Amino acid sequence: MTRQSAPYYRLLGDLSDVPAEYIRDVSHMKRFLERWTMDPKYQEAFASDPEAALTDLGIDLTPAEVIPLMDREAAMEATRLVRAGRAAEVPPAVLRYRYFIHEKVEHRRRQRAVTVPGDPRLRAWRERMINRCIGELGQDRADQIVHAPAAIELSKGCTVGCWFCGVAAPKFDSTLKYTEDNGRLWRECLGVLAEVYGIAARSAFLYWATDPLDNPDYEHFLADFYDVFGTCPQTTTAQGQKDIERTRRILQLAHSLNSPVDRFSIIALNSLYRIHEGFTPEELLRVECVPQNKESATAGLVRKSNAGRARKFAAKRGNELVSEEQSSTIACVSGFLFNMVERSVKLITPCNASERWPLGYWVIAQGTFDTADELRTLMRSMIDESVRDSLGVLDTVRLRRDVKIVASPERLRVVSMGLGLAFDDQPQAPELAELLAAGTYTVEQVALRRRESAGVPPAQTLAVLDRLFLGGFFDEEPPAPQSAGTQSAGTQSAGTQSAGTQSAGTQSAGSGQESTGQENAAPEAARLLQLTGTSRSAR
Repeated sequence: MTRQSAPYYRLLGDLSDVPAEYIRDVSHMKRFLERWTMDPKYQEAFASDPEAALTDLGIDLTPAEVIPLMDREAAMEATRLVRAGRAAEVPPAVLRYRYFIHEKVEHRRRQRAVTVPGDPRLRAWRERMINRCIGELGQDRADQIVHAPAAIELSKGCTVGCWFCGVAAPKFDSTLKYTEDNGRLWRECLGVLAEVYGIAARSAFLYWATDPLDNPDYEHFLADFYDVFGTCPQTTTAQGQKDIERTRRILQLAHSLNSPVDRFSIIALNSLYRIHEGFTPEELLRVECVPQNKESATAGLVRKSNAGRARKFAAKRGNELVSEEQSSTIACVSGFLFNMVERSVKLITPCNASERWPLGYWVIAQGTFDTADELRTLMRSMIDESVRDSLGVLDTVRLRRDVKIVASPERLRVVSMGLGLAFDDQPQAPELAELLAAGTYTVEQVALRRRESAGVPPAQTLAVLDRLFLGGFFDEEPPAPQSAGTQSAGTQSAGTQSAGTQSAGTQSAGSGQESTGQENAAPEAARLLQLTGTSRSAR
């Protein structure tokens, strides 16, 4: 372990060089905050007798050390002292815990940055989806989304049945047993994922609308994933308290495979009590205990996402959910969603939960497979048919519904909740704003209209449209699901689409045809290509 800058150490890697008292400070602070955040009775006990409350919880810290992390004014004072160069006046445990939180935030951002698909089309699409989410969800919410490459379900359904499940997990049906044949298929499918997506697929994880501990063979699948990718996927479970010894073995396995962070979803106070009784603070140093219990929400400390099954309870339990005005999704994958029981795969990306997309993610394409070879064909066909890396001259450009346009005589601005772009030196900018607002003109038509009415070279207009496209400002939402709440998809159609819009069609391995749109290209499109001196796909 490399010492960063005294007295701080990184805690998401090898801990062999970290002093025991340093680990104690951070892990005990973490445990205190878990109990204080989730348990109103503990808050009362702490208010009544802080020292006794800490002792009863087995916390080897003083009230003066924990207060700057749970009292707003004390927290602000600690920050002021640090910024004034007086960090020595702040309890070391406070600074160490803050550094730990900073390390976890940086880890999340790093994971998002290094998850770079090998296929350039998929890479460009993922970057656009990241930008779109910033604009649509806002910077703070979008910063929490890693846009992981894949999620893999090892069961069909979930036994937990949380009323607030953000992806509306169905009732448990069955699980994938780790037999010789299934193990072979599993390893082959992981190989296909690595081949099609690239080595960055190692940031995938093994759950979605499932709980990994529902699968009695989860440990075997976890170990195989490590053998293929050299990394251990994060485990997130709401059943950490169910079988303490099995959970301990899984955490020990994950630690031996260098898993940096795992998570327990705490859906009831009794679960938190059992977990705190079963594990020492040091054992759970790198396990986030996510407050999902009723007490945390009703106290206003933590609110649940208004997505998935939770949307059905908004009238009864709205005080536990984020408001309708706030963006809401728990989806964190811009890539592939697999279910190994059904042998299905979907191409998905996060979005704000709505009546149209209640689960908080778009389904771009989907299909089924029986063998690893069929999976390879299916994934490649999804990329070929549904993923765009550039605008074509015959694409209709339409801004997202949440994007606003502001124009002055020589300046155009497009603005959304979390992202905006400004274009200066745009002659007759209001006209360009009208063309974009109409949502009915193709790239070619916008460029030629701008040349004719304002004398703007087509290459300049194309540059503006490209920046909007790459920034995720154009509408790429797939067709509406067949029925509200199901997010099912219709038959895929071929032909010209609006700017980057994908079709969420059902496929079997290798199915589907695609039209390039070149057969309908007008002569002026060819002239436009000549004028710009570029070669642009019209599909």
